[in-house]
Amino acid sequence: MNEEKPIPHVIVADAAFGLSSSILKPYPFKGMTREERIFNYRLSRARRVVENTFGILANRFRVLLNVIPLKPSKVKVITQACVALHNFLKKESNLQYVGVNPEEDIDRRFRFVYGLSKQKGNRPKTEALRIREEFKEYVNGCGSVPWQDSMI
Repeated sequence: MNEEKPIPHVIVADAAFGLSSSILKPYPFKGMTREERIFNYRLSRARRVVENTFGILANRFRVLLNVIPLKPSKVKVITQACVALHNFLKKESNLQYVGVNPEEDIDRRFRFVYGLSKQKGNRPKTEALRIREEFKEYVNGCGSVPWQDSMI
């Protein structure tokens, strides 16, 4: 990642999903380098943040707990409205809107991600490998944090 090249938007995923130019998944665990282990740790941490955030949002706006039987464009508007309402309530409410320990608030029911099938066996395209490599270089270079080495 450098100043001349824009950072691509990606979805963070686990190893069950196929690597693509828009889906970032961890390196295979066998024979990983130190840099790959750090990348996998940072990707896993990002996934936990997303999962916790979505869990809080879905617990407050239960429409997000199930499949929404509408066109993706409508689902996008509903999701944006939920985020806007969440931010407004968090900022404006005199009452404690999110619990002291938000992780305790998260609805722990197992949820499937519908419409995304698990993929295995497909070789990722060169572009997807390049993007993952760029993210790996970023988290091991200018995007590193002091504590990441002690976490692998």
